[in-house]
Amino acid sequence: MSDETESEESRTRAVVDQLYEAYLRGDREGMLSLFSDGVWVRFLGHKDLHGVEEARQFFKFSDSLLRDLDFRVRRKVIDGEWAAVLWDETATTASGEPWVNHGVDVIRLQGDRIALLHENNDIRLVAR
Repeated sequence: MSDETESEESRTRAVVDQLYEAYLRGDREGMLSLFSDGVWVRFLGHKDLHGVEEARQFFKFSDSLLRDLDFRVRRKVIDGEWAAVLWDETATTASGEPWVNHGVDVIRLQGDRIALLHENNDIRLVAR
């Protein structure tokens, strides 16, 4: 592996780590600060968001959907500017129902900013 590739993967890993650290502390603005202005955030089968402001509005809305969230990153795979993050979570929905889900986030950096964040999970649960 070349020094340039190692450097790119280190940068990707650092930004991805910062993203999940901010998410776990409930720091929406910290997450958004890692996005490029034109970020594309996709929740597969549910929502396509273009730009930081659309992402901000959606994250603000979604903050109240789950309570007592236990979110666990299970594995991070880094390949250059790309990352895949496998995760699972449990929580209670706003209506009091138990929530169990798992998925993978696909992330692409451009420079030191997240240009793409696609979340893939069990959309049947989301639809309910």
